[in-house]
Amino acid sequence: MGESPSSPTSCSSSRSAPFPQSNFASLPVMALKDKIVEKILENRVTLIVGETGCGKSSQVPQFLLEENIKPILCTQPRRFAVVAVAKMVAKARNCELGAQVGYHIGHSKLISASSEIVFKTAGVLLDEMRDKGLNALNYKAIILDEVHERSVESDLVLVCVKQFLLKNNDLRLVLMSATADIARYRDYFKDLGRGERVEVLAIANTNQQALFQRRVSYLEQVTELLGTSSDLLAQTYCSGPNPSMAAADIKPEVHRLIFDLILHIHENEPDIEKGILVFLPTYHDLEQQWHRLNPLSSSFKVHILHGSIDTQQALLAMKILKSHRKVILATNIAESSVTIPKVAYVIDSCRSLQVFWDATRKKDSTELVWVSKSQANQRKGRTGRTCDGQIYRLVTKSFFNKLEDHERPAILRLSLRQQVLLMCCAESRAINDPKVLLQKALDPPDPEFIEDALNLLVCMKALDRPSPRGRYEPTFYGRLLASFPLSFDASVLVLKFADFGLLQQGILLGILMDAQPQPILRPFGEEHLVLSYKLHVLACGNNSPSDNFFYQSSVYRVRLPILWWRLRLYCPNWSKGDDTNWKLGCISVLATYF
Repeated sequence: MGESPSSPTSCSSSRSAPFPQSNFASLPVMALKDKIVEKILENRVTLIVGETGCGKSSQVPQFLLEENIKPILCTQPRRFAVVAVAKMVAKARNCELGAQVGYHIGHSKLISASSEIVFKTAGVLLDEMRDKGLNALNYKAIILDEVHERSVESDLVLVCVKQFLLKNNDLRLVLMSATADIARYRDYFKDLGRGERVEVLAIANTNQQALFQRRVSYLEQVTELLGTSSDLLAQTYCSGPNPSMAAADIKPEVHRLIFDLILHIHENEPDIEKGILVFLPTYHDLEQQWHRLNPLSSSFKVHILHGSIDTQQALLAMKILKSHRKVILATNIAESSVTIPKVAYVIDSCRSLQVFWDATRKKDSTELVWVSKSQANQRKGRTGRTCDGQIYRLVTKSFFNKLEDHERPAILRLSLRQQVLLMCCAESRAINDPKVLLQKALDPPDPEFIEDALNLLVCMKALDRPSPRGRYEPTFYGRLLASFPLSFDASVLVLKFADFGLLQQGILLGILMDAQPQPILRPFGEEHLVLSYKLHVLACGNNSPSDNFFYQSSVYRVRLPILWWRLRLYCPNWSKGDDTNWKLGCISVLATYF
């Protein structure tokens, strides 16, 4: 394991000391500890299926460590989940985060030479496999959690790990999910070796069900509860009778319904510590609901969970409050893996934001879609963990029954330009032929999509076209493009700026355009600051070429109502005369217009 800049202290007990069993004795997974370890040792691939909240994410890595199966790598689909689960496991093992238990998300890495359980996002692991090949998998066991979440990175990690499993008989792979299609994963790994198979372990939830109950209500019960009209429910709140005929946009009536439901819960739930988690599809929808709740700040403490929010700020939602009712407004970032203490109510809009490749316009686009039943069940699992739970689904029961069972894999709907380029730049020949590798995916993309990506990269001079039977080779430009820890479009933008002698500005713009979590965060409210920022920007320019670039870009090419929130958190000290950060804030606004 690589050393972090400052190595934390090790565990207070010996490194293989048992974790405190009393805290987790009621978790359903605990009853299967010995069997789980036994099956993982006997089989190269094990699939663990257990209901949300059964304890598999936090406990299975510790089971393996107790049996001296280490080091252990665990992947989670999202940064927030990586940090939250790593903190939970470190606390359970009574050690400082970064010692025996570490994590790596994006540019944030808290790992030491003594780290024996490491949590990473699928994207981080994918980058490491590209750069180091089989050496990136220098672990005894790899746990891929939430395998039902079919991001491009998750699918590529799965196919790459499978290729390396063929070369390393000692590696153990553990797949975990609450809603995975068992038959598909069994079939996917059937060619590993003669006589080998995927061992499946199902975790019963009987113990936990006796402790905490979950109740699910649909739109019919919600409107009855609130005493609102029940006429034409699907048309009023769902835009149609079934998912195939209904747009997934959120009407003002839906926002009003959510607000009224929050108030009803608050007025009728005497325990102030019991929080409310609301799933909404977009940042704009989070804003809309926040504006409704903000005047009631004496009653509610509102937290936001979104990809643009700093992870440490997002983790504040994990705290239990005794003075205010906690309301968490979240996108699908809170959908899996994470236990948020004392969430007793989940309000599910049953909508999400999906990115897809528009082949006609040759660009990524977004659309609001209805969630799958699998996603809805993951959202349901956010409650009933530390207390009884009530789930409100804002669709009718008949509407819900017509939802798709699983979401469509991202690898089938996104452009694969960046992934194809990164594969071509991979050091290991086992994964550096995108045409071959992608056809080995769990859901292989259309070969035409791969060919389109290759042709585009050749036209951009990022790849050299091979002989009829040869492999595509990355050019210097292609390797440079692939080396940036940015999206494909942001990386191209940086190099385009460099062509015009504006490399520094291009790098800043690329980072601010693409970095997640965003270095400039949109605050909720405080519109009165618009004029202050406008006056500050107008007062800060001087005659240097660099200042003219920032000044003209921010003032004359951008609408000022957008500028204010871009500057808000990036420039906390602008009134003290610090004119460096405001320039960074100004240039970030260009990201919206390129």
